[in-house]
Amino acid sequence: MAPTHAFDAQLLINQGRVPQETFDQLKKWCSTQKLPPLSDEQLVLFLLSCFSELKATQKTVHAHFTCKSGAPELFFNRDANAEDVQRAMKVCQVSVLPRRTDKNDAIALWRLQDTSYYKFNLEYIIKLIFMVAELPLYQDPPDGLVVLIDLKGLSLLHVTKLRLGPLRKFFHYVQEGYSCKIKQIHVLNTVYFIDKILIIMKPLMSKELYNMITFHSAKGNMSDFFDNHLPIDLIPLDYGGHLPHQATLSMQTYNSFRGMKKFYKDEEEQVKAYKLMQ
Repeated sequence: MAPTHAFDAQLLINQGRVPQETFDQLKKWCSTQKLPPLSDEQLVLFLLSCFSELKATQKTVHAHFTCKSGAPELFFNRDANAEDVQRAMKVCQVSVLPRRTDKNDAIALWRLQDTSYYKFNLEYIIKLIFMVAELPLYQDPPDGLVVLIDLKGLSLLHVTKLRLGPLRKFFHYVQEGYSCKIKQIHVLNTVYFIDKILIIMKPLMSKELYNMITFHSAKGNMSDFFDNHLPIDLIPLDYGGHLPHQATLSMQTYNSFRGMKKFYKDEEEQVKAYKLMQ
Protein backbone atom coordinates (compact mmCIF):
# COMPACT_ATOMS: atom_id res chain seq x y z
CA MET A 1 0.00 0.00 0.00
CA ALA A 2 1.33 3.41 -0.97
CA PRO A 3 1.64 5.98 1.83
CA THR A 4 -1.11 8.58 2.06
CA HIS A 5 -0.23 12.28 2.06
CA ALA A 6 -2.23 15.21 3.45
CA PHE A 7 -2.56 17.00 0.09
CA ASP A 8 -4.34 16.24 -3.18
CA ALA A 9 -2.16 15.64 -6.24
CA GLN A 10 -4.89 16.69 -8.66
CA LEU A 11 -5.13 20.09 -6.99
CA LEU A 12 -1.45 20.77 -7.71
CA ILE A 13 -1.93 19.63 -11.30
CA ASN A 14 -4.96 21.92 -11.66
CA GLN A 15 -2.85 24.79 -10.29
CA GLY A 16 -0.35 24.23 -13.09
CA ARG A 17 2.52 23.27 -10.79
CA VAL A 18 2.84 19.93 -12.60
CA PRO A 19 1.73 19.41 -16.24
CA GLN A 20 -1.04 16.84 -16.59
CA GLU A 21 0.62 15.35 -19.68
CA THR A 22 3.96 14.81 -17.94
CA PHE A 23 2.19 13.34 -14.91
CA ASP A 24 0.35 10.87 -17.15
CA GLN A 25 3.59 9.93 -18.90
CA LEU A 26 5.32 9.27 -15.58
CA LYS A 27 2.41 7.21 -14.30
CA LYS A 28 2.44 5.08 -17.45
CA TRP A 29 6.23 4.63 -17.22
CA CYS A 30 5.97 3.50 -13.57
CA SER A 31 3.59 0.73 -14.62
CA THR A 32 6.35 -0.70 -16.84
CA GLN A 33 9.01 -0.69 -14.10
CA LYS A 34 9.82 -2.99 -11.20
CA LEU A 35 8.15 -0.62 -8.78
CA PRO A 36 5.48 -1.08 -6.10
CA PRO A 37 2.28 0.95 -6.53
CA LEU A 38 2.99 4.67 -6.10
CA SER A 39 0.38 7.23 -5.09
CA ASP A 40 -0.42 10.18 -7.33
CA GLU A 41 0.95 12.41 -4.58
CA GLN A 42 4.32 10.66 -4.70
CA LEU A 43 4.47 11.12 -8.46
CA VAL A 44 3.70 14.83 -8.11
CA LEU A 45 6.46 15.21 -5.51
CA PHE A 46 8.99 13.52 -7.77
CA LEU A 47 8.01 15.78 -10.67
CA LEU A 48 8.22 18.93 -8.55
CA SER A 49 11.71 17.98 -7.39
CA CYS A 50 12.87 17.65 -11.00
CA PHE A 51 11.04 20.67 -12.45
CA SER A 52 8.74 18.22 -14.28
CA GLU A 53 11.57 16.95 -16.50
CA LEU A 54 10.47 13.39 -17.26
CA LYS A 55 13.83 11.64 -17.66
CA ALA A 56 15.30 13.28 -14.56
CA THR A 57 12.18 12.31 -12.61
CA GLN A 58 12.41 8.69 -13.74
CA LYS A 59 15.99 8.55 -12.51
CA THR A 60 15.01 10.10 -9.18
CA VAL A 61 12.20 7.57 -8.62
CA HIS A 62 14.60 4.63 -8.80
CA ALA A 63 17.28 6.46 -6.80
CA HIS A 64 14.73 7.23 -4.09
CA PHE A 65 13.88 3.59 -3.54
CA THR A 66 17.44 2.38 -4.00
CA CYS A 67 18.68 4.78 -1.31
CA LYS A 68 15.96 3.86 1.15
CA SER A 69 16.10 0.11 0.64
CA GLY A 70 19.88 0.21 1.00
CA ALA A 71 19.80 2.05 4.33
CA PRO A 72 17.21 0.43 6.61
CA GLU A 73 19.00 1.85 9.65
CA LEU A 74 18.09 5.34 8.39
CA PHE A 75 14.65 4.74 6.86
CA PHE A 76 12.99 1.88 8.77
CA ASN A 77 11.25 1.94 12.17
CA ARG A 78 10.68 5.67 11.82
CA ASP A 79 8.79 6.13 15.05
CA ALA A 80 9.04 9.20 17.27
CA ASN A 81 9.04 6.89 20.29
CA ALA A 82 11.87 4.67 19.02
CA GLU A 83 14.96 4.79 21.22
CA ASP A 84 17.32 6.00 18.48
CA VAL A 85 14.94 8.79 17.44
CA GLN A 86 14.40 9.83 21.05
CA ARG A 87 18.15 10.02 21.63
CA ALA A 88 18.60 12.15 18.51
CA MET A 89 15.84 14.54 19.60
CA LYS A 90 17.62 15.07 22.93
CA VAL A 91 20.90 15.90 21.18
CA CYS A 92 19.73 18.25 18.44
CA GLN A 93 16.88 20.54 17.49
CA VAL A 94 15.53 20.14 13.96
CA SER A 95 12.62 22.23 12.76
CA VAL A 96 10.65 23.02 9.66
CA LEU A 97 9.96 26.72 10.09
CA PRO A 98 6.29 27.74 9.93
CA ARG A 99 6.71 30.30 7.15
CA ARG A 100 8.03 29.87 3.63
CA THR A 101 9.91 32.12 1.27
CA ASP A 102 8.09 34.13 -1.39
CA LYS A 103 9.15 31.37 -3.83
CA ASN A 104 7.29 28.77 -1.74
CA ASP A 105 10.52 27.21 -0.46
CA ALA A 106 10.29 25.53 2.94
CA ILE A 107 13.01 26.33 5.48
CA ALA A 108 14.59 23.75 7.80
CA LEU A 109 16.95 24.54 10.69
CA TRP A 110 19.32 22.16 12.52
CA ARG A 111 21.41 22.83 15.59
CA LEU A 112 22.78 21.05 18.66
CA GLN A 113 21.03 21.37 22.00
CA ASP A 114 23.29 18.94 23.90
CA THR A 115 26.91 19.60 22.98
CA SER A 116 28.31 16.48 24.70
CA TYR A 117 30.24 14.82 21.89
CA TYR A 118 29.83 11.33 23.37
CA LYS A 119 26.05 11.60 22.93
CA PHE A 120 26.44 12.54 19.26
CA ASN A 121 25.39 9.53 17.16
CA LEU A 122 25.54 10.45 13.48
CA GLU A 123 23.32 7.60 12.33
CA TYR A 124 20.55 8.49 14.78
CA ILE A 125 20.73 12.17 13.86
CA ILE A 126 20.54 11.47 10.12
CA LYS A 127 17.50 9.27 10.73
CA LEU A 128 15.82 12.13 12.59
CA ILE A 129 16.74 14.63 9.87
CA PHE A 130 15.20 12.39 7.21
CA MET A 131 12.02 12.01 9.27
CA VAL A 132 11.73 15.78 9.52
CA ALA A 133 12.50 16.14 5.80
CA GLU A 134 9.28 14.23 4.99
CA LEU A 135 7.12 16.70 6.92
CA PRO A 136 6.77 19.59 4.43
CA LEU A 137 6.30 17.11 1.58
CA TYR A 138 3.60 15.28 3.50
CA GLN A 139 1.63 18.39 4.40
CA ASP A 140 1.91 20.84 1.51
CA PRO A 141 4.63 20.35 -1.13
CA PRO A 142 7.08 23.25 -1.33
CA ASP A 143 8.86 24.21 -4.53
CA GLY A 144 12.20 23.76 -2.80
CA LEU A 145 14.02 23.63 0.50
CA VAL A 146 16.34 26.11 2.20
CA VAL A 147 18.60 24.51 4.82
CA LEU A 148 20.05 26.35 7.82
CA ILE A 149 22.80 24.58 9.80
CA ASP A 150 23.93 26.19 13.04
CA LEU A 151 27.33 24.86 14.15
CA LYS A 152 27.35 26.58 17.55
CA GLY A 153 28.55 24.11 20.18
CA LEU A 154 30.22 21.79 17.68
CA SER A 155 33.74 20.74 18.71
CA LEU A 156 36.66 18.90 17.19
CA LEU A 157 35.59 15.88 19.22
CA HIS A 158 32.30 15.87 17.30
CA VAL A 159 34.29 15.62 14.08
CA THR A 160 35.75 12.32 15.29
CA LYS A 161 32.18 10.96 15.30
CA LEU A 162 31.65 11.63 11.58
CA ARG A 163 31.61 8.24 9.85
CA LEU A 164 31.91 7.81 6.11
CA GLY A 165 29.28 5.08 5.82
CA PRO A 166 26.30 7.10 7.09
CA LEU A 167 27.58 10.28 5.44
CA ARG A 168 27.84 8.57 2.07
CA LYS A 169 24.23 7.35 2.36
CA PHE A 170 23.12 10.78 3.55
CA PHE A 171 24.56 12.66 0.60
CA HIS A 172 23.47 10.03 -1.92
CA TYR A 173 19.86 10.39 -0.81
CA VAL A 174 19.93 14.18 -0.52
CA GLN A 175 21.43 14.60 -3.99
CA GLU A 176 19.79 11.76 -5.91
CA GLY A 177 16.72 10.43 -4.12
CA TYR A 178 15.04 13.13 -2.02
CA SER A 179 11.81 14.28 -3.66
CA CYS A 180 12.41 17.98 -3.03
CA LYS A 181 14.96 20.31 -4.58
CA ILE A 182 17.43 21.93 -2.20
CA LYS A 183 17.79 25.60 -3.16
CA GLN A 184 20.12 27.13 -0.55
CA ILE A 185 22.33 25.96 2.33
CA HIS A 186 23.47 28.41 5.00
CA VAL A 187 26.01 27.42 7.65
CA LEU A 188 25.67 29.70 10.67
CA ASN A 189 28.31 30.17 13.38
CA THR A 190 30.92 28.58 11.16
CA VAL A 191 33.60 26.91 13.30
CA TYR A 192 37.34 27.55 12.85
CA PHE A 193 37.92 23.90 11.95
CA ILE A 194 35.37 23.86 9.11
CA ASP A 195 38.19 22.84 6.75
CA LYS A 196 38.53 19.55 8.64
CA ILE A 197 34.81 18.87 8.23
CA LEU A 198 34.98 19.66 4.52
CA ILE A 199 37.91 17.28 4.03
CA ILE A 200 35.49 14.53 5.05
CA MET A 201 32.32 15.79 3.38
CA LYS A 202 33.31 17.60 0.21
CA PRO A 203 34.32 14.44 -1.72
CA LEU A 204 30.77 13.14 -1.12
CA MET A 205 29.13 16.27 -2.49
CA SER A 206 28.41 17.25 -6.06
CA LYS A 207 29.79 20.55 -7.26
CA GLU A 208 26.21 21.81 -7.57
CA LEU A 209 25.42 21.05 -3.93
CA TYR A 210 28.68 22.45 -2.59
CA ASN A 211 28.20 25.70 -4.51
CA MET A 212 24.86 26.21 -2.74
CA ILE A 213 26.60 26.58 0.62
CA THR A 214 27.14 30.01 2.13
CA PHE A 215 29.27 30.13 5.27
CA HIS A 216 28.45 32.77 7.87
CA SER A 217 30.88 33.75 10.62
CA ALA A 218 29.90 33.60 14.29
CA LYS A 219 30.78 37.30 14.35
CA GLY A 220 28.67 38.04 11.30
CA ASN A 221 25.94 40.64 11.16
CA MET A 222 22.47 39.10 10.91
CA SER A 223 21.21 42.33 9.36
CA ASP A 224 23.27 41.46 6.29
CA PHE A 225 21.79 37.96 6.32
CA PHE A 226 18.26 39.39 6.41
CA ASP A 227 19.05 41.82 3.58
CA ASN A 228 20.81 39.34 1.30
CA HIS A 229 19.37 35.91 2.03
CA LEU A 230 16.20 35.46 4.10
CA PRO A 231 13.91 38.15 5.56
CA ILE A 232 13.71 38.69 9.30
CA ASP A 233 10.13 37.41 9.59
CA LEU A 234 11.21 33.91 8.45
CA ILE A 235 13.89 33.46 11.13
CA PRO A 236 13.62 32.37 14.81
CA LEU A 237 14.04 34.81 17.67
CA ASP A 238 17.36 33.20 18.65
CA TYR A 239 18.90 34.69 15.50
CA GLY A 240 17.26 38.09 15.69
CA GLY A 241 14.18 37.06 13.72
CA HIS A 242 10.46 37.31 14.40
CA LEU A 243 9.54 33.62 14.72
CA PRO A 244 9.46 31.81 18.10
CA HIS A 245 12.63 30.29 19.55
CA GLN A 246 14.15 27.28 17.79
CA ALA A 247 13.51 25.10 20.87
CA THR A 248 9.79 25.80 20.52
CA LEU A 249 9.80 25.30 16.75
CA SER A 250 11.65 22.00 16.98
CA MET A 251 9.14 20.67 19.53
CA GLN A 252 6.29 21.74 17.24
CA THR A 253 8.01 19.90 14.38
CA TYR A 254 8.49 16.74 16.44
CA ASN A 255 4.84 16.85 17.54
CA SER A 256 3.78 17.16 13.89
CA PHE A 257 5.59 14.05 12.73
CA ARG A 258 4.25 12.07 15.69
CA GLY A 259 0.99 12.14 13.74
CA MET A 260 2.68 10.59 10.70
CA LYS A 261 3.22 7.13 12.23
CA LYS A 262 1.00 5.37 9.67
CA PHE A 263 2.64 7.28 6.82
CA TYR A 264 6.13 6.17 7.91
CA LYS A 265 4.97 2.56 8.33
CA ASP A 266 3.25 2.41 4.92
CA GLU A 267 6.27 4.03 3.30
CA GLU A 268 8.57 1.43 4.89
CA GLU A 269 6.40 -1.41 3.55
CA GLN A 270 6.51 0.18 0.10
CA VAL A 271 10.32 0.34 0.20
CA LYS A 272 10.50 -3.30 1.33
CA ALA A 273 8.23 -4.26 -1.58
CA TYR A 274 10.56 -2.43 -3.97
CA LYS A 275 13.54 -4.39 -2.68
CA LEU A 276 11.74 -7.71 -3.17
CA MET A 277 10.90 -6.78 -6.77
CA GLN A 278 14.49 -6.15 -7.83
